[in-house]
Amino acid sequence: MPTIPHIIAARRKTRRKYARPLLRWGTFGCITSIGILIALLFLSVAALYAIILQGIPSIEAIPALLEPPDGLLLSPTRFYDRSGEHVLKALENPAIAQRVYAPLTGEDAANNISPFLVDAVIAYQDPTFWTHPGFTSLGTSPTTTSLAEQLVSDLLLWNEPASSRRLWRQRLLAAQITHQYGREKVLEWYLNNTYFGNQLYGVAAAAEAYFGKTAGELSLAEAATLAAVLETPTINPHSAPEEAAERARLVLDAMLAQGLISRDEALEARKEQIVIQPPIAPEEQIAPAFIELVWEQLSEILPPERIRRGGFDIITTLDYDLQTQAQCVTQAHLAQLTRSQPERQNCQAARLLPTLTNLSLGNNAPRINVLITDPATGQVLAMVGETTPGADPAHLPGHPPGSLLTPFLYLTAFTRGFNPASLLWDIPDLFSAEITAAANPTGDFQGPLRLRNALATDALIPALTVLERVGAINLWRTLDNFGIDLNAPPPNEISGNCIGCNYLLSEGETTLMDMVQAYAVLANRGNFAGEATATEDGLNFSAITIQAVRDQHGTRWFNRTAADIIPITSEQLAYLLNNILSDEAARWARLGHPNLLEIGRPVAAKIGRTSKGQDSWTIGYTPQIIVGVWVGLDASTTNEATLPAEASAALWRALMQHATRDLPSVTWEAPPGVSTMAVCDPSGMLPTTDCPTVVSDVFLSGHEPTHLDTLFRRYQINRETGRLATVFTPPELIEERVYMLVPPEASSWAKEAGIPTPPSAYDVIHMPTPSAEAVITSPQIFTTLGGEIAIQGTAAGEDFISYRLQVGQGLNPQSWLALGDPVTTPVENGLLASWDTSGLSGLYAIQLIVLRNGQRAETHTIQVTIDNQPPEVTILYPEEGQVFEYQATVPITFQVETSDNTGISRLDYYLDERLLSNQTQPPFALPWLPRLGEHTLTILAVDRAGNETQTRVTFSVAR
Repeated sequence: MPTIPHIIAARRKTRRKYARPLLRWGTFGCITSIGILIALLFLSVAALYAIILQGIPSIEAIPALLEPPDGLLLSPTRFYDRSGEHVLKALENPAIAQRVYAPLTGEDAANNISPFLVDAVIAYQDPTFWTHPGFTSLGTSPTTTSLAEQLVSDLLLWNEPASSRRLWRQRLLAAQITHQYGREKVLEWYLNNTYFGNQLYGVAAAAEAYFGKTAGELSLAEAATLAAVLETPTINPHSAPEEAAERARLVLDAMLAQGLISRDEALEARKEQIVIQPPIAPEEQIAPAFIELVWEQLSEILPPERIRRGGFDIITTLDYDLQTQAQCVTQAHLAQLTRSQPERQNCQAARLLPTLTNLSLGNNAPRINVLITDPATGQVLAMVGETTPGADPAHLPGHPPGSLLTPFLYLTAFTRGFNPASLLWDIPDLFSAEITAAANPTGDFQGPLRLRNALATDALIPALTVLERVGAINLWRTLDNFGIDLNAPPPNEISGNCIGCNYLLSEGETTLMDMVQAYAVLANRGNFAGEATATEDGLNFSAITIQAVRDQHGTRWFNRTAADIIPITSEQLAYLLNNILSDEAARWARLGHPNLLEIGRPVAAKIGRTSKGQDSWTIGYTPQIIVGVWVGLDASTTNEATLPAEASAALWRALMQHATRDLPSVTWEAPPGVSTMAVCDPSGMLPTTDCPTVVSDVFLSGHEPTHLDTLFRRYQINRETGRLATVFTPPELIEERVYMLVPPEASSWAKEAGIPTPPSAYDVIHMPTPSAEAVITSPQIFTTLGGEIAIQGTAAGEDFISYRLQVGQGLNPQSWLALGDPVTTPVENGLLASWDTSGLSGLYAIQLIVLRNGQRAETHTIQVTIDNQPPEVTILYPEEGQVFEYQATVPITFQVETSDNTGISRLDYYLDERLLSNQTQPPFALPWLPRLGEHTLTILAVDRAGNETQTRVTFSVAR
């Protein structure tokens, strides 16, 4: 019987027997798995390597950039005018005549790179330079980079964003250039390319600018100073000499620690008194503000650091002749304003400056901005101004635009039923005394004006009344559409008096660039031309300053083929404003004739002023060119100094005449959808025989006036008494006069201006006293009536036989119409007869004749006005079917236009059959805080005769 040890041994033998093949298969599986893993790892590495190598720059580009004589970076980047012939600016330190390449070794030791600098840079920047393969670390976040890596980063990978892929490419390329070109060449390239601050690239430029030496003449102390600058170029001998000297000591310590210099050499270098060359001021640029704007736009094309490094030609849009003339005429104008002696220079445009004998600012020297662009392309042709905010034509903080905004207000009004012939009133008493004084400080109110004349003469009281009617928030939206940034919060529509008026007077800030671009949209028939960039808030509009970017080997990096064209408003609306702003005669009432906005050819122009008087704007344009001028005083200037329109208009005139001297005279043709018709001036309504002046004006098709003029009316007057003639006035004393019917709010202006108004009293001197037994008691004499009239009174008394009633037209009726047959029954204080006046209109006499015994007759005659013509009513805003976006705090302003031959007695506003309000005096406008849903607005107009007209529109408010 087997013992237990035998059984155990047998089992172990069996397990070994079957385990051998399993072990063999397991070993094979492990080897296979490891092989697969290795293969996958190899493939992964290969794929990763392929990703790193994809599109990797060639290291051969570095010699093309740096090696003399044709290395791109051996020449500075230059900015040229639009012709490519005039250099506006070269990105080079003014102490450097030209960029020089300094070799590491060569026959001319003075122009070689100093060995001190070589050791200093290596000790401080890359201590293992002579031993590493081109890079210093394999980590994902290296704390230091080698000289070769810095060279690769600056010249080959400058346009790649930071990433781990870029890091590995940087190391790979650094290793390649180190292997292929050698460490000495890498060091030489690095020192000829690296930045030493103050627009100094390369050691030769830095040595010359800071120490007045060549690269080979640097002492140990000077070399240590330059090596320290490389770490932080802004800390350099010119910008921060003490900090630069302190860092130079750290470099010496590093050299000493690495055995590159002895202790005595280090001590001697510390004691050395380095002579630093004073910095040379750059030459005055021809267009510094323009170059700043070019820089901004250029940074969207290429990184600024790459541009500064050199090798590019930037072809700008600047017109060199126009720029030089703009600069010199600006200086001449400034001298004229301050009564100083201008510099002597050949300035053709200055000869066009008008003499301003009554304008002198003395010591209050103003600032001046000038901007000239092509509205069809959006290209900047000339720009004059400082580069500091507030004096820069293109950057906020800007200046209060004041009345320069009014064209955009009226454009907003055109979309809400107004037209260039709409009647506006330039009178006092419409606003508070404070607002009135700010809007019209001289007090020269013009009375009734067509909108055309109000805009052309820069009358602000009419503009403020229009602002109230269209709503400040709607003006704000228009300004936003035109790219005008007021650098202020939008107006609050539910509080305050004259909401938004402050922006037309003296508040808000905008730039000359914004305003010129906005007016350029009008010049370009409603289209923005320039560069439109999408942002989170919508499109951002920019003028164009760059035509092309090319390197000095001729390769184009950027080439602009055409401007972006974005419709902003309709061609028809733009034409209305262009037509008004180019109407010379419309300006004469305020500016006189001739005036500074007349240059001998058609041109649209607008002056702008603020209530504080410290800003004067003028912008004018043709379809080919636009010129904008701002002249302003500092806020610290005494309040006594103010700037009239002439301060900017005189300079604008000279610039515009010079800029258009070789251009054909062109203007804007009326597009389809615009009509011209005769209207009565200034009411803008259809002419009548009483209209004193008939003019032509332009309208959007379908928005022409349809009502006859009601501003002027013919009256018959007793020339002796000056009162309204009646049927009792002897015919030989009656004469006809035409009067202007001013509204009640204009009565004080009319009296002050000596404008005769029609008498309200009737001539009753010759009116006989009626008999108590032959009298008409109703209607009252001189009332206005219509429809069926009940004539009441008394026809009775002793010897009464009969009575009859008759009516006749006019003051002295030539014929009479009997109202029925004679009545033989006496009447006391009762109905005498009824008169159906349907179809009749005008003055009528009603006469009662009572016949008595003895062929005696008693008469009583009264005069009445018959009006059966209902008023005409038009809802200007909202339009039928209009949909509004719901904004709880922004009201919708209902706007209504009415006319009637005898005048409106009352206007009722109903919304959804509920009476909201009634008004008795124009302007007829009512703000309403919106509610969601569909609504019906009903307007009921009642004239003085009781005639009614009702009209309605439906609109809706939705989220």
